[in-house]
Amino acid sequence: MKNTSILKTLLVLGIGLFLVSITGCDRVQDAILTEQTSTTKPIQPRVSMVYPFACLGDQSYCDLLSDGIKRAEVALGIDIDEVESSPETWDTDLRGAAEKSDLILTAGYQMGEPIQRVAPKFPDVSFAIIDSAVDLPNVASFIYNINEGSFLVGAIAALKTETGKVGYIGGADVPLLHEFEAGYMAGVHAVNPDVEVFREYIAEGPEGFDQPMVAENIATRQYESGVDIIYAAAAGAGHGVIEAAKALQKYVIWVDTNINATAPDIFLTSMLRQVNNAVYNIITQFAEGNFTPGVHRLGLKADDIVYALDEHNRPHFSDEILMAVEMLKARIISGEIVVPTEPVLPR
Repeated sequence: MKNTSILKTLLVLGIGLFLVSITGCDRVQDAILTEQTSTTKPIQPRVSMVYPFACLGDQSYCDLLSDGIKRAEVALGIDIDEVESSPETWDTDLRGAAEKSDLILTAGYQMGEPIQRVAPKFPDVSFAIIDSAVDLPNVASFIYNINEGSFLVGAIAALKTETGKVGYIGGADVPLLHEFEAGYMAGVHAVNPDVEVFREYIAEGPEGFDQPMVAENIATRQYESGVDIIYAAAAGAGHGVIEAAKALQKYVIWVDTNINATAPDIFLTSMLRQVNNAVYNIITQFAEGNFTPGVHRLGLKADDIVYALDEHNRPHFSDEILMAVEMLKARIISGEIVVPTEPVLPR
């Protein structure tokens, strides 16, 4: 029995020495490690999305953000926590998400200050925000050149108007919405400086995004003053503009989502920020270990911003209008046209 045990031991040692002699110790160790790690499943990231308001279902900004979330869930096979927040609970909701997540996403100019307060308290958590620039080591900010996209839809409005009067309605009288206005006015007047632009804001602050009746009253007043196209940068409140347009059979230019199919007769186009793609890419890159803090700018060049054109609104565009708009787009991308970020009246 002892001789048998000795023989077994010598046999094992012999095999081991043989492996070392033909492959080297390092290769044996590498083979063992490779075999062990090949069955290890990657750790799935814990992700939360904190919306600035109870805004899901707006057919605009928040629904587009949620579309990116849903795509990432399917692609990565994870559940992402979605939180509809409010001004009173922004900080609390962000902290609660940070306590249980590896990555926190949010969006909207109004979320910049809450992120600045909360993110430093969670240095090991990554934060991403759209539409606000936050300079912190664990925050990635994504800023869209909305003035550029607004310039193109402004040009479309000027090329299409029959009355020489177009309108702009913003949800809140704040710098971000001034950029929408600035680009729109610049696009209108680049085509025809004689076109009159009616401009109005629903409210001073973000409460305006949730006031469709006020938006409808403003839109009705503009339409009845001779305006035949209104650019509505008002999120959910923009549905009031839609109702006024339907009642008076006028045009609307929408923002962020393409809902041309819902009312082909009144939707001229939409200025589309591809925020759904941004959300999807942020989550995917984080899962791959490629999250990059800092400020990232997105615009026309990489099609991060486009104007909606499909079978539902194509009949509103002549070939000449499309050619003119594409030429303006090329001039913006090349730097020949620099679009302002503050409204400028024509001389």
